[in-house]
Amino acid sequence: MPKVSADFVIDQYRSGIENYRTATKDLGLWASERYVFEKYLSLGEPLLDVGCGAGRTTYALHQVGHTDIVGIDLTPEMITAAISLTDHFETVIDFRVGDATTLSFADNTFGAVVFSFNGMMSIPEQRRRDQALQEIWRVLKPGGFFLFTTHDRDKDENYLEFWKQQAEKWQSGERDERLYQFGDLITSSKNEEREIFIHIPSRVEIWNWLTANGFTVMETFYRSDRFREREAVLKASGECRFWVAHKA
Repeated sequence: MPKVSADFVIDQYRSGIENYRTATKDLGLWASERYVFEKYLSLGEPLLDVGCGAGRTTYALHQVGHTDIVGIDLTPEMITAAISLTDHFETVIDFRVGDATTLSFADNTFGAVVFSFNGMMSIPEQRRRDQALQEIWRVLKPGGFFLFTTHDRDKDENYLEFWKQQAEKWQSGERDERLYQFGDLITSSKNEEREIFIHIPSRVEIWNWLTANGFTVMETFYRSDRFREREAVLKASGECRFWVAHKA
């Protein structure tokens, strides 16, 4: 059975184009996103929105003054959807098809990189997530910030028994052969019609990963610990942990 590939991920997002387009038009930024963006993003600095989808965060950031912004996504149809909203938002943004593991930008280009709503953890295989993180480091200016979210498999007590069972499956060799490592899942989503791939890390896993790659963790928090999001946000998204990483 073949392993999950980038093509699997592209297909999973193709099934949710209209959901993402609607969220871009109607949902805007979450309260938690607005907090980290206002705290760590500087107006006037070039900004890269990786995994921008149909442009929900890209357009919203542009509206609050981040006019030097590029949005990239691996799924071509997402970029088409983002561009289709140009007239709705009455602005033109540089949207491009792009792969986080091979960014087509020069070193030290951006003051910040955003990878919203667990996009980094949708990259199959740790080796490729490492490549993406190294590419983000490369295109960030010294002093720049990388802002992203993940799930947190140790945070929700309702899933502790599930992860215990998953660990036993991996130890016994009964895991889904399409997956790469413990924490990988093929599951369903609120936003896509077909199965999706997602890696669910622990807090320690991400902290160690960032520091091993030269980043300093400036802040991390579980969304519901600090913010009560609008009902529309909760309907469109699951819980997540925010990460703010700094390139010294």
